[in-house]
Amino acid sequence: MTNSSDERPVINPSRRHFLVVGAAATALVADAVRAQAPAPAGTPQPAPVAPQNQLPRPGQIPAPGPQGYRFLTSAEVETLTAMVDRLIPADDFGPGGVEAGVVTFVDRELGGQFGAATRWYMAGPWAEGTRSQGWQLALTPAQIYRTGFLALDRWCLGSKSKRFVELAPADQDEVLTLLESGKIELDGVSSATFFQILWQNTVEGYLGDPLYGGNRDMGAWRMINFPGANPVLTPAVDLNGELYEIEPIAIGP
Repeated sequence: MTNSSDERPVINPSRRHFLVVGAAATALVADAVRAQAPAPAGTPQPAPVAPQNQLPRPGQIPAPGPQGYRFLTSAEVETLTAMVDRLIPADDFGPGGVEAGVVTFVDRELGGQFGAATRWYMAGPWAEGTRSQGWQLALTPAQIYRTGFLALDRWCLGSKSKRFVELAPADQDEVLTLLESGKIELDGVSSATFFQILWQNTVEGYLGDPLYGGNRDMGAWRMINFPGANPVLTPAVDLNGELYEIEPIAIGP
């Protein structure tokens, strides 16, 4: 996704391009939230664990995340915030991913059934499959993120002497492009896989129902004039012939 004629890699889809793919992404969100619906109250949630080669040594257990986060540590929140800000930056048309609450959405997903792959078959064999065959990895999404964040900062420190969050925006875009193309080693995890799940979750959080933590104040829906759960889907005009804009309605409060 690089562009030799531009100073920065084309990692952020233009707002116009983003709207073109928005309909497809919304369908993806609908499928995702149905599959990841919260378990009934009282159902125990398995805690995601790091793969064996990523278990912290004594005295190096990650610090808990900021108050209100269910899964992400403080360092992971910083890294994810920087990534989401580059993937969907704010502009004059609508909110950015961070402003829309994408980080909160991802944290809730990773701390729930999606992160632990609770409803997925995870017993192997783990052969390389096609995109249509679903998840083909031995690691859960939560393990992918935890391994990826740790390995990414290690790579950035070795290559650029700074953590990802400390890099200049242009350098962050360069790193994201390398991740997407699979050119960074993430301790046995394909960086292309890490980027793909990050991008998918970012889009889901940006366009999904606010009930799940993202799309704060339905800002993304307002930007694309999506009515949400509003039963009135047809355009309406007033007596002067002007289009009446329907306020979107969310599923939850």
